Amino acid sequence: MSTPFGIDLGNNNSVIAVARNRGIDVVVNEVSNRATPTIVGFGMKARAIGETGATQQTSNLKNTVTGLKRLLGLNGKSPELSVEQKYSTVELSSDEQNNTVANVRYQGEKHSFTSIQLAAMYLNKLKLTTEKETKSNIKDVCLAVPVWYTESQRRAAADSCKIAGLNPVRIVNEVTAAAVGYGVFKTDLPEDEPKKIAFIDIGHSSYTCTVAAIKKGEMKVLGTGYDKHFGGRDFDRAITEYFADEFKEKFKIDIRTNPKAYSRVLAASEKLKKVLSANTAAPINIESVMNDVDVSSQLTREELENLVKPLLERVANPVTEALKMAGLSTSDIDSIELIGGTTRIPCLKNTITEIFGKHFSTTLNQDESIAKGAAFICAMHSPTLRVKPFKFEDINLHSVTYSWEKGTEETDHLEVFTKGSNYPSTKIITLYRSNDFEIVAKYSNVEELPAETNEVIGKWSITGVEIPENDDAATCKIKVRQDPSGLYTIEEAYI
Repeated sequence: MSTPFGIDLGNNNSVIAVARNRGIDVVVNEVSNRATPTIVGFGMKARAIGETGATQQTSNLKNTVTGLKRLLGLNGKSPELSVEQKYSTVELSSDEQNNTVANVRYQGEKHSFTSIQLAAMYLNKLKLTTEKETKSNIKDVCLAVPVWYTESQRRAAADSCKIAGLNPVRIVNEVTAAAVGYGVFKTDLPEDEPKKIAFIDIGHSSYTCTVAAIKKGEMKVLGTGYDKHFGGRDFDRAITEYFADEFKEKFKIDIRTNPKAYSRVLAASEKLKKVLSANTAAPINIESVMNDVDVSSQLTREELENLVKPLLERVANPVTEALKMAGLSTSDIDSIELIGGTTRIPCLKNTITEIFGKHFSTTLNQDESIAKGAAFICAMHSPTLRVKPFKFEDINLHSVTYSWEKGTEETDHLEVFTKGSNYPSTKIITLYRSNDFEIVAKYSNVEELPAETNEVIGKWSITGVEIPENDDAATCKIKVRQDPSGLYTIEEAYI
């Protein structure tokens, strides 16, 4: 029997939760941490994944891959690749199939690993950690991914699960998983008129706002907005750049010319940022950062807020997007829930409070709510576990159009799944055909997507078309579906 488990695949750390003992438990790793660094390192003899990869990161920068969530399924032609290269110490490039690859030295030889292979290595490590901790068979998984993942990225996530020997019963949006957890475990939800909750998730690399209507046993996502390049790493980078300038002037060293020195200051900046969440000032001291120079300085909370002013000016954008899609205003929101580690930064909390004009709630565990929600969703799919019934629907961020070679129909395409519509969803397209044909699915609102996303989502060949007697064409019905994971499929075609 497989124990259902959920993974919150984070850009910096990932969290695993399992459904067992009539509840949801977070799994601790080999060093008893409740979150595992999302890192895959390559050495002369073996790979170092998770905690061991983090331990060796500074001494093995050029062969340590981070930011797996951002790289997974990323098109190699995408302008996003140059953005990710800024945050990566490993050389990233594109292969012949336009897959993003990391170029490293492993066992003394050069290797290029695709983002799917890297994610599979990491997921396999999480699987082994879970098996060891729970002493049970681990197969079924629900993987939480960012809401802005395209169809190809979701398929890449499912493929990496399969390579790791897992069965991805569902690929779910991160904030949707947290909202499901909220709906299942909150005891005072109304039974008739749903509460409108805004979930704000600011993690290491991105920021999402999702508005959901939740009542007892049911949840519907009404709107979602996001900023792909707004997260903890941007705050860390702003602090590091500030100190890089200061150290150049004060100590006559340029950490930008030394990747190891820059990495050490970046790590120290992250710690300093956390200290500033509880204190008004914090010191930074690093011994022998480069050229045998010891550095020391300090930063106040006020100085940090000035450094990140351009970021703070963008805080309202995802909220505005989500409310617009939901057709609501801030006064319609009953409660605001904060998740993600970066939401602990005081200036962000204050800005969010100002936007909504009301104080936020902290019902959910900021670090673990996504993994717990994913574990519950996985348990819903398990034939061996009985869970509290909970129905939920997610929302489409992009429209999808199906096209075909024109026959006797009035048009050669149809927008089937529209932006803002809910899924899972099944639709039927009726065509009149005299022979076999192809159907192609593409995103329709390409102006809202990066240029490289205008890719074919799917192409299906419909064969075996037989024309009834005394007719010019057969009436073909094609059942198209957007499944619970947000993937587009053709379930069946019949006459």
